[in-house]
Amino acid sequence: MKIWEARKEKGKRHSIKRTRRRATIRQQILINIWGILLPIFILLAVTLGSLFNFYRQYDGIVQNITMANSYNLSFKKDMDEVMYQIIVGSIHWTDNSVRSGLGDSNPYRQIESMRAKFTKLKERNSNEEIEKQLDSTLSLLDTLQDRVTDILKNVDQGGHYDTNIKMFNMDITILTSLIQNSVQEYIYKEAAQIEIVRKEVAHNVLLFLRIMVIILAAMMVLNVALSRYVTRRVVRPIDDMCKATENFARGDFSTELQTDNGNELDVLADRFNHMGGEIENLIAQEAREQKEKQSLELKLLTAEINPHFLYNTLDTIVWLTEAGEKDEAVEILSYLSEFFRVSLSNGLDVIPVSDEKKHIESYLAIQHMRFQDIMDYEVRIDPEIEDLSIVKMTLQPLVENALYHGIRNQRKKGFIRVTGVSHGDDMLFTIQDNGRGMNKEELDAFRQKILTGEPETGHHGYGGFGVANVAARLKLYYGADMNFTVRSYPGHGTEVRLLLPKKVENPGL
Repeated sequence: MKIWEARKEKGKRHSIKRTRRRATIRQQILINIWGILLPIFILLAVTLGSLFNFYRQYDGIVQNITMANSYNLSFKKDMDEVMYQIIVGSIHWTDNSVRSGLGDSNPYRQIESMRAKFTKLKERNSNEEIEKQLDSTLSLLDTLQDRVTDILKNVDQGGHYDTNIKMFNMDITILTSLIQNSVQEYIYKEAAQIEIVRKEVAHNVLLFLRIMVIILAAMMVLNVALSRYVTRRVVRPIDDMCKATENFARGDFSTELQTDNGNELDVLADRFNHMGGEIENLIAQEAREQKEKQSLELKLLTAEINPHFLYNTLDTIVWLTEAGEKDEAVEILSYLSEFFRVSLSNGLDVIPVSDEKKHIESYLAIQHMRFQDIMDYEVRIDPEIEDLSIVKMTLQPLVENALYHGIRNQRKKGFIRVTGVSHGDDMLFTIQDNGRGMNKEELDAFRQKILTGEPETGHHGYGGFGVANVAARLKLYYGADMNFTVRSYPGHGTEVRLLLPKKVENPGL
């Protein structure tokens, strides 16, 4: 204690001596740093602004070309085809139901759609030459609409076949060809704008590179000066502290820093020296508290036994006794005795797999006597793993979950299968039922309980408190070495798989 008090007093003296100089060092470092960073930030902002502007121009041109090209490829073919079919009678234009069924193939809709898109292109364009080209296209669309109207009026009146064919050949096909050529001309002119943008980008990139070279040269000079200063006054003391920290990580808290830099690092070193003894005491205290906490949590978790199971079993025994079925009452009472013998296990938290097997067999035997009309079961544990250890009450809550949430409320007879096999350095336990299964929301909630080990408020939902209980206890004992997975399909049942190490990690909890 005297040594630590001496260090504490020494730290106070250093703090008093260096209070006036602390702000000066900070300001000097900040001035040097901002002297380097500010020009870079300014250049970067200008560069990003310019690139963003070029990007907007380029993206706008590409969007315009893409929009125009969609009509360039299909408008003439679609318009010529639908008008020809109307003229020759393949499409009964006079039939309103047929006309409404054309949808986007309707000649008027095709023209209106193209007019709307090219009007939008005109509004977005500021190039006078391109604007004139768009006006030409829109004018051709107006003329095409007039010719379409003339033909469709003739169709409505009936007859006029030769006139309509002539108008189709002389007007419609020529106008759609002119419109297609006009669109191609527009696309060409828009594409020419890309080359203009490219040249502007190249010019600005070269300018920015020249400026960047000048700034980098200045930064190198400043960086050399700043590196010498920082190395002498900051980096070396910090490096010493890093080495002392490595000693701390190895559990050596006796390392003492000796500094005389005339700045804040001296105060930090003094506090670091004082911290060593405090950390050692806190680590020891935290270890004791954590072990006590884990032990208490485990005892609380393992003490959680569903009281309804006990009450219902006792009621069954009473009912069997009153009905004169004493043999059945004695049998179920023996199963109940075996169930609680394993549950208590003389206060042990880790038991042989064989005892865990007896635990679930006793539980299922009792439930089978109660619900023999709705369930059957099978328990198969590989004798190779029966002498290995497992955390008590790992499988029973999962079996209970399969019974009450899986098969109890379904119409068909249910079946529960429990298996356990050796799997390399692990044990693999599987609990399967052919019950109602879970939908996506229930399955997500079930997996969340496994992940967090926390039940929902009020113990509602598929899985309840038992699943969260098991997950929490297994995490305390096995940590990340255990694997808890579940698969379920609505109407087909649920499968829970537990992969546990053959050696319990924390048997002393």
